[in-house]
Amino acid sequence: MPMVSIFLPLAIILVSFLSLVVWSRHSDRFPLRTVEIRSSLHRVQETEIQASVLPFFDKGFFWLNVQAVQACLKRIPWVQTADIRRVWPDRLLVSVQEKTAQAKWGEKGVLSTEGVIFYPKVETIPEKLPQFDGPTSEALLMQQHYFALLEQLGAIGLTIESLNLSLNGALKIVLDNGISIILGKNAMNERMARFVLAYKASLKAQSQRIAYVDLRYTNGFAIGWKVAGVQ
Repeated sequence: MPMVSIFLPLAIILVSFLSLVVWSRHSDRFPLRTVEIRSSLHRVQETEIQASVLPFFDKGFFWLNVQAVQACLKRIPWVQTADIRRVWPDRLLVSVQEKTAQAKWGEKGVLSTEGVIFYPKVETIPEKLPQFDGPTSEALLMQQHYFALLEQLGAIGLTIESLNLSLNGALKIVLDNGISIILGKNAMNERMARFVLAYKASLKAQSQRIAYVDLRYTNGFAIGWKVAGVQ
């Protein structure tokens, strides 16, 4: 008899709890009504966030799968991270961090500063970005080359407009003054240092006439000159 007295109240509590759980699963009991975006957006559209979040609203406040919403938001090309928070009684707070573009990749892609290649809508890609072309598996290596070479070129006031890495690892860049630099596969920093010295000494004065500089030589370089009247 004493055991019955103990278990009966526990059973009543358990049944009540389960009933409450089942009752709360109906989204019309505790509906989500509002999406509040807590981020300054530059590349991501609010409509993209809403379209990603709203399909989950039918789960209601308590049964919304936060991880699933975050995963859905991260499928938006420009989204780097997403944070979701429920606020009683019916609000969903959304914060996203956008990717930062490092370079254009190929015809339609973008390389982020994190070394991730992604493919957003073409109209959202910033105009003034260097152009990278190469094997996707070498994106991080190309970033390393870019920053190392850019630091050297800063000494002569030049920047890189495009960078191309061939399948065999040979590197070619185009400077913002239009000169193509053929660096090849080996000793790239040393070869660029040689160009910087020569540019300071004599090439700068002739830069408008130079089409390319081939640095794939042990102790020197070759210059290709523009043909008169051909740019």
